[in-house]
Amino acid sequence: MISESISHYRIVRKIGSGGMGEVYLAEDTHLGRKVALKVLPAQFTEDENRLRRFEQEARAVSALNHPNILTVFEVGHVDEMHFIATEFIEGKTLRQYTAHTSVEISQALDICIQAANAISAAHQAGITHRDIKPDNVMLREDGYVKVLDFGLAKLAEQESPTNDSRAATMTKASTEPGMVMGTVSYMSPEQARGLQVDTRTDIFSLCVVLYELVAGHAPFQGQTPTDVMIAVVTKEPMPLSHYAPTTTPELERIVNKGLAKDREERYQTVKDLVIDLKRLKQRLEVDAEIERSFPSGFGKPHTGDAPKVLPSIAVLPFSNMSADPENEYFCEGLAKELINALAKLNRLRVVARTSAFSFKGKNADVREIGMKLNVSTILEGSVRKIGNRLRIMAQLINVADGYHIWSERYDRQMEDIFDIQDELSLAITDTLKVKLLDTELAALLQRRTENPEAYQLYLLGRYHLNKYSEEGCKKAVEYFEQAIAIEPDYAQAYSGLADSYRRIWFFGYIPPDQALPKWTTATARALELDETLAEAHISLASIKSLYEWDWKAAELEFQRGIELNPKNPLAYQNYAYVLMAMGQIDEGVEHAVRALELDPLSMAQNMNVGYVFTYVGQYDRAIEQGRKLVEMEPRFYGGYTVLGYAYNGKLMYKEATEVLQKAIALGGGVMALNIITGSYARMGKLAEAHQGLDKILEIRKQKYVPAYFIAAIYSGLGEIDAAFEWLERAYEERNGFLVFLGVEHAFNPLHSDPRFKDLLRRIGLPH
Repeated sequence: MISESISHYRIVRKIGSGGMGEVYLAEDTHLGRKVALKVLPAQFTEDENRLRRFEQEARAVSALNHPNILTVFEVGHVDEMHFIATEFIEGKTLRQYTAHTSVEISQALDICIQAANAISAAHQAGITHRDIKPDNVMLREDGYVKVLDFGLAKLAEQESPTNDSRAATMTKASTEPGMVMGTVSYMSPEQARGLQVDTRTDIFSLCVVLYELVAGHAPFQGQTPTDVMIAVVTKEPMPLSHYAPTTTPELERIVNKGLAKDREERYQTVKDLVIDLKRLKQRLEVDAEIERSFPSGFGKPHTGDAPKVLPSIAVLPFSNMSADPENEYFCEGLAKELINALAKLNRLRVVARTSAFSFKGKNADVREIGMKLNVSTILEGSVRKIGNRLRIMAQLINVADGYHIWSERYDRQMEDIFDIQDELSLAITDTLKVKLLDTELAALLQRRTENPEAYQLYLLGRYHLNKYSEEGCKKAVEYFEQAIAIEPDYAQAYSGLADSYRRIWFFGYIPPDQALPKWTTATARALELDETLAEAHISLASIKSLYEWDWKAAELEFQRGIELNPKNPLAYQNYAYVLMAMGQIDEGVEHAVRALELDPLSMAQNMNVGYVFTYVGQYDRAIEQGRKLVEMEPRFYGGYTVLGYAYNGKLMYKEATEVLQKAIALGGGVMALNIITGSYARMGKLAEAHQGLDKILEIRKQKYVPAYFIAAIYSGLGEIDAAFEWLERAYEERNGFLVFLGVEHAFNPLHSDPRFKDLLRRIGLPH
């Protein structure tokens, strides 16, 4: 029986109880304030060592002073009674709140973001909660979240939680027929197996809470605590969309990643989880605002409704049914032009070409494609081209059930191709009920040329440029020039020519002094003919940043390009470099991640994000990105290069050289050779470093290799004067890689040298 007072706390009434003790509303008679007083049960306080460790951790929690963590006022005892005095929160636990109230997705995200911020603060202080569950998350009436009971789970730990049935019973909070609710339902697999836990166990538990908030069901269920623990360890939960049809694929991805059985496959930090949750919440808010902004109430959600998810589509490359395999370019080009047209619509989400085309030839099920691309519909089709005759089959498929919701056959002449593309675009928007503004309709039906022959040459140019090879770039130049010869005012062909020379210049396929004038001339002509070409503005922005170092002008051009086509991943990718160069690190990362969101299965975008994470010192995120790339395509050198670059940043040179050797074997070229040579230099393997350097210098005699690369190696070797000599050459050559000079960790040994700051000043970068 509790007394009327404990120490200087006057008991007002009992407000809760559970396996971790009884909680009372009390008055602090010294300070005249309400407090919550938790009296700990005797079985948790009999072990003096365990109690001492708990008190130390509780005091550490009290020092956190985080707005989303319950403030601990005192940890004390009177005689044999141990207690914790905390701030008193007028609100409900999530368990109490959800018993009578359904939670919308946006509210669930907000709750979990606040809780995650609290957990992140604790993790940074070296404290793991170990018992995240709805009973330990309090929601105030104003929507503010407080996380409770840090340290109590450690106090209650048992020696053998997986084998001790008494321990499993102790964790049970309440029982209903067919389901056990309580701590056991929120355990991570490593907790359930009695293994040592780390901060990633809190990530798993929080994602269980998120799942339950959205679905209204726990992801792991069973008749007994043991059944639940077996489910946690061995079974995958039902898809979130099974219980909550309005769930977005992105939320499904976030939850699935957080609930990974293998903690290495989970989010590695709570901060990374928060980033994804915030980004999804922001996207839903933007979608909701778009819904509200449309006239005539079209698609506008009723008060209290969840934001309506925008329709989404992936356009797959059309199958070539022609006898001539060379017609492959036309099949891909037709799909790409449809993607470009549909991407102009604000109320339709369209997957970028690289991601959509990644399924080519894989015979994947549409539901698998839909899940990986996060879309609700897929357009697929075929082309049979014989001479001037075309037969185009197209069908729009609902990802949810695999049924066709629209299909059509077009038997036409080649000169009708533009009419076919218009009809396809309008049929798609009509079927998906995408309401078009007049300006959007005009943009959708805009034709850059009326010449079918020039158009085919343009498609051939894009087809070869997308091969990302030296031969492909040079062939692209030939086809774009042929298109221009037929139609001298073809702005898109000039833009394609500019993109070809940009890639040729950047990778040194021909001497820079030959490539650059042709790049700039083609860009200027494209904009002269059509100022609304987003790709031409991005090309000009690249000239301004990578070559002229006119950062302000570059920023304006990137912004104009994104305004004209907000779904162009290349625009966000290159703009990210400029933002980082100017010291706007967070914005740079945000734009790089946005590029990946638009083109999630692009090897280039995944590799780019990994490099960006390394540039800004987020090495763990870079390593996670590199592993993801390797998993996506083990034969692609890019994942291993990202891993090697990130390991170098973490000073893990042995690991770096191992993965970089794989990158070189898979065709990583001079880039991978440069990075591994730097690894050897920094780990003191000077013979290997000089051998790699000699090889790069020999390659430079045969073809262009950026002086920037060689400067980075000399920096790693500690040969500072040589490093600056090669940086000066890079400056004279106007190496595009100099955009990364301020964030390249290979040049850290040079930062204190006045010559480094002078070089940054001359390039126009923060110094």
